Amino acid sequence: MRKRTVLLACIFSCIFSMTAFAGQLVQDGTEYKYMNDDGSYASGWQQDGEDWYYFEPDTGYMHKGWLVDNGKTYCLRYTDGRMMADRRMTIEGHVYEFDKNGVSTRLSDRYTGWMLDDTTWYYRFADGNFAVGWLNIKGDWYYFDENGYMVTGLIQDNGSTYYLTESGAMAHDTQMVVNGVTYDFDSSGAAKWPYKPVSAVAPEQEELWQTVASMADSVLAGIVNDNMTKRQKAEAIYAWVRGSFTYGGHTATKDWVTEAYNGFRRRHGDCFAFYATSQALLMRCGIPSIEIVRVDGGHYWNLIQLDDGNWYHFDTTPRRLGGYFCLWTDAQMAAYSSSHSGCFDFDRSLYPRTP
Repeated sequence: MRKRTVLLACIFSCIFSMTAFAGQLVQDGTEYKYMNDDGSYASGWQQDGEDWYYFEPDTGYMHKGWLVDNGKTYCLRYTDGRMMADRRMTIEGHVYEFDKNGVSTRLSDRYTGWMLDDTTWYYRFADGNFAVGWLNIKGDWYYFDENGYMVTGLIQDNGSTYYLTESGAMAHDTQMVVNGVTYDFDSSGAAKWPYKPVSAVAPEQEELWQTVASMADSVLAGIVNDNMTKRQKAEAIYAWVRGSFTYGGHTATKDWVTEAYNGFRRRHGDCFAFYATSQALLMRCGIPSIEIVRVDGGHYWNLIQLDDGNWYHFDTTPRRLGGYFCLWTDAQMAAYSSSHSGCFDFDRSLYPRTP
């Protein structure tokens, strides 16, 4: 794959007459002009920082759109007048390439290959559609989001963790330290999850889970909807559990599906019951959750992952002193714990970090 860093080179003078003057962009009504330090208005090509603009010789106003100058064709963004350079992109249904000097060349409308706009890279097919999801390009795997843009960094897909390097290519057959965590990526690119696993339903509990899931769905029907983000759904679940449950009793088992069933029926229980009932509601909303256990085994709560890919603490168990422990970070939990007898002390090596 041939990729280039987006640079606006300062070698325009050898291609056409462009001069960088000291001055600034100023607004004249709804349009812009370029005022020199002496108060006069410039015309033609002008540079402001790393960006190039063109100002009409007769009016001094900023030019937007296509421009032919000295036999070469350029495009100035319709939004802000900045010249496009060093990219391939689709404009008004046609494919264009802009070299580092901004000179454009129209490519075949059947062009297949890498494209670059102001956001990042994407991949175009001959029919005009763009890659979404996984795509193998010349032996390397890349991942494109729902808008067609290339993704980099750690991603979760179908329960597995992958790392996409700065070039977008998936890492494989290697060990890497990402955000302070060591990952082993196998030949398929999937990483061995270095933490405690996301809570799941054991095969022997599948039949009971169907009942629990139905109970959870009945609750969720009244507090969430499809237009809500995962954060909003999590906050609604937190409010429902806090407002519907009372603390009391002691769980007979540490099987979370059984305790979720008991929790929905009785609407009271200890911290494990609060964790388990929350877990059922979170799972039915598609929100990954990991069981956190205090170092002395005396308290349980959830660690959940939201739309931004980050993990947050989620403790619905009420406390005598009050407190709203919804979507807290490690730092917030540690600060509270240090001033409340270590109530949230846990082994951080077992869990992904929060923001």
